[in-house]
Amino acid sequence: MKSNPLTIEDVLTHSRVRPLLAEGDVDRILDHLRVANASEKEPVYIRILVGIGAWFAALCLILFLAVASLIDSGAGAVLWGGVMLGAAVVPGRWRRGIFVSQLSLAMAIAGNLLVLFGFAEYSGFDEIGVIVFAHAVITLLMYPLYSNSTYRFLSPTALAALVVFWIVDARVSVWFHGLAAAEIVLVGTLFLSRRRMPALEPLAYSAALMLPVVLLILNLSQAHLWRTDFNEPLWPSNLILALGLIILYLYLAGVHHLRDSWMILAVTATLLLGVFTTPGILVAVGLLVMGYAFGDRVLSAFAFLFLPLFLVVFYYALNIDLAYKSAVVAGSGVLLLLVRKIAGWCRPDSAEKSADPFVSGKRDT
Repeated sequence: MKSNPLTIEDVLTHSRVRPLLAEGDVDRILDHLRVANASEKEPVYIRILVGIGAWFAALCLILFLAVASLIDSGAGAVLWGGVMLGAAVVPGRWRRGIFVSQLSLAMAIAGNLLVLFGFAEYSGFDEIGVIVFAHAVITLLMYPLYSNSTYRFLSPTALAALVVFWIVDARVSVWFHGLAAAEIVLVGTLFLSRRRMPALEPLAYSAALMLPVVLLILNLSQAHLWRTDFNEPLWPSNLILALGLIILYLYLAGVHHLRDSWMILAVTATLLLGVFTTPGILVAVGLLVMGYAFGDRVLSAFAFLFLPLFLVVFYYALNIDLAYKSAVVAGSGVLLLLVRKIAGWCRPDSAEKSADPFVSGKRDT
């Protein structure tokens, strides 16, 4: 005798499941599943065309405002930028269709840029600090109101970039280290939380991206690319990153492993790297460790992309002796290879069969 498989509706309306659900839950769940199934049936090229159409519609709106001379002044740009930001929040909460979501994203980005343009014109395009403050306020207001992941990633990333340019413009290069420390704390707080909030995922990846970028610009500041007289030592960032890496090791493995030979090896190697290497290598190591521990390919991609870029910038742009640069790059490589060899000897047998969720790349969210 052949029986028909149960459907989701059969399970939800079962006599044992139905009392566990509140009134109206069954209808809401079934409606949500119908919408999800309907959206999945749309061909990819149709979804792409619909998204392009939404951005084209937003572009036409901006062109209309420009032709009508409604955004020529700073006040007009701020006013209409605020209107577009508000308009983006409302359809962004509907989550109905690609056109609406892409249109709201285009409106949010365009409105954000218009507000910044208005404040820049008001300050005469000379005060980057005014633009930084304006964008910080927009980010704080829009992040909880507008749930689009792309905007939540781009907005904090742009804020960090603006802060970097403000530091360069103000010639207070020592603040680079403070910004790097703040991003280290932010990355650690967001990624090492046992229960990560989905709403903060874009912010976490934004911080993970901007941390190496800030340190990359710190190295660029040692050259004459900015036409400023930066001469900020790198050792404060080295120290902060080395301490952060050690805390990361202890968090992932447990403090009770502090006296194990492999942990002593990792801590010692990290301290040695913090003494003579450059911050970029330490950042790459940290991203690789977290990427491997969490099974996160995005963090690993950041590390693999950033490390060769940082080495090129360090070797060709840093205004120091060529022999020292060669010694740092070669010494760091030799040390890491030596650590890898020794770690193979003293690694515990349980490491390969560990059921720890961090080692296996699985974790609760």
